[in-house]
Amino acid sequence: MRKNTALGFVTLLACSFMSNITAAETVTINNSPSNVPAIHSKFVPPGFIKLANEKRMMASAAAREIHPADLVRQLKENNGSVSVANVLKDVKGLSSSFINQAQSAERSVLNKKGIRTKGETLLELRIAAPQMMSQLQEGVEPLYAYEPDGDESSWQYIEAYDSNGGLHLLDVWNMPEQPVVVVDINAKKDMQLGLAQMREVFSRSASKSIQINKAQSDSIDVTILDSIRLEDDEEPWISGDAEVYAIVTGVDPSRDEPALDIVDMPYLDEDGKTYYPNQVVVYWDRYRWGAANIILMEHDDNTNYQTLAQKLLTTAAEVLSALGQPEIGALVALGSGIVELMPEHWFSNDDDYLDSFYTLEKSMHYGNHMGVSGNAMTTMKPYTLNGIK
Repeated sequence: MRKNTALGFVTLLACSFMSNITAAETVTINNSPSNVPAIHSKFVPPGFIKLANEKRMMASAAAREIHPADLVRQLKENNGSVSVANVLKDVKGLSSSFINQAQSAERSVLNKKGIRTKGETLLELRIAAPQMMSQLQEGVEPLYAYEPDGDESSWQYIEAYDSNGGLHLLDVWNMPEQPVVVVDINAKKDMQLGLAQMREVFSRSASKSIQINKAQSDSIDVTILDSIRLEDDEEPWISGDAEVYAIVTGVDPSRDEPALDIVDMPYLDEDGKTYYPNQVVVYWDRYRWGAANIILMEHDDNTNYQTLAQKLLTTAAEVLSALGQPEIGALVALGSGIVELMPEHWFSNDDDYLDSFYTLEKSMHYGNHMGVSGNAMTTMKPYTLNGIK
């Protein structure tokens, strides 16, 4: 589910040596970071952004600037991951050049993601694996790495930097033996901020008729997610835990317009494990015919959620318009049409498409129900929430 085009000298070295790299080996290029060409595609599809250059700059600078003892203390105090903002605040003796670089990278990330909240931060440092902490405490020098942009299947290597500014090319799939600190963004915070943006966009387009009328009813019909399991999906070691969310799609009850909603699934961070969330996933007063679709997506950093929400609404409206007068049979076409019209890059290492469930009905119980792509299995049941005031 996870495109890079390597350029110049780095490409030649990667092509020559990557086939021989093992978990215990790296290819080292003793080159100043300023002389190493950027390797990332300039094409940015709608809704998606490129963050690798900001992360790369931070990785090379942090490797040379942060003393190992300060790194260990920061990671221990913050359970293996610490915001760059906290590092700047708590670590003494950092150069003004590094501080300016870090603040510039943070501003760039927030700007690209469309986050305007004053004082917000996203960049962080995290240990690649918990067992590496003991190595750091024993004085083993870490490498600072970052996740490339694009599709993981075409990644040739993972770039990492040492304290002398040397560049190391790490194997994509095998965890290195040397401890690695990953320059990343806080995925959980990013998704919380992003989903709030999406809900705001969707709510602006929603019909007033779908709001709960307290004077008319004190109950509401919903569907509850009893259990969910994602199939095993091997991902590169540098990728952190998954952050999954659902997009619920259907037709507005009073207008021939799409109705979309967002459901956060913060607990769903491991493949191959069954979760029992008892979570409301569909509020049926928002959808015509008592039927809707669910599309599962996985967050992977490079998304401007406001643009993504606007694109989803536009795509859904285009599908409905092409269908003419919508009937219940249009639901599958709506759900599959949104997926089919998604740009190819929506299935790369931006926000990854996981699976879809089409024409879910209000009164139906779904036991061990597989998604159309076979990546997710769910159990869902109808339920009535009473005492709504």
